[in-house]
Amino acid sequence: MPTETVEPQVQQALTIRDELIVEVRPIENDEDRQWANQTRVEVKRWLDGFGAIEKEICDPIYRAWKNAKDRFKQGRAPAEAFDKALEDELRADRLRQQAAIAKEQKRQNDLAQKRFDRQQASGKGTPLPEPVAPIVQDTGKKVQVEDASVSWVDNWVPQIVDESLIPREYLMPDMTKLKAAAKAGIKVDGVRRVNEPYQRVR
Repeated sequence: MPTETVEPQVQQALTIRDELIVEVRPIENDEDRQWANQTRVEVKRWLDGFGAIEKEICDPIYRAWKNAKDRFKQGRAPAEAFDKALEDELRADRLRQQAAIAKEQKRQNDLAQKRFDRQQASGKGTPLPEPVAPIVQDTGKKVQVEDASVSWVDNWVPQIVDESLIPREYLMPDMTKLKAAAKAGIKVDGVRRVNEPYQRVR
C-alpha cells in the first residue's frame, strides 16, 4: 500500500489513541468499575484496528524483504559451493603431499638405517647413525592466488638423536617430577625443599 494512503490512517489511529489514554483512576464504586471495563473494550478495539493497519503495511514489506533475501541466497549458492569444492580439493592436495613426503622420508630413513646396520656389521660403523634431513616442501617457492600469496618458509626445529650427548646447558629439569617429590617429602640431590604458602579463599 502506498505511504501517502497509509499515513492518514496511522495518524487518525494515533489521534484516537491519545483520546483513549487518560490517567487511570482508582476503582471505588460501580461507576468507576463500569468506566474501566468500557474503556478496556474500546482500547482492545483500537489495538485490533491498529494491528490490522500494521499488518497491511508490514506484510508486503516483509514478503518483499524475504523474496530479496531468497534471491541473494540463491545467487550466492553456486559461488559458495564452488569455493567449498576448491577448499576441499586444496585440503586433499595438502594431505596427498604430506603423505608422499612421509613415504619418501620413511624410505630415506630405512636406507640410512640399512647403511648403518651394514657398517656396524662390518665393524666400521659410527657410534650413531647419521640422521636423515627432513624433507621440506619447496622452501621459498611462492604461489600467487587472487588476493594473496602462499609460500614455504624455513622453520628449523630440533630433532633429538641421542639425549646422552646433549650438552648440559641445553637440558631442563623435570619440574613436574620435582614438584611431586617436594610435596611428598622426597629428597633429591641438588634440590632444596622450600615451603611457599599461598592463600586459598572459599
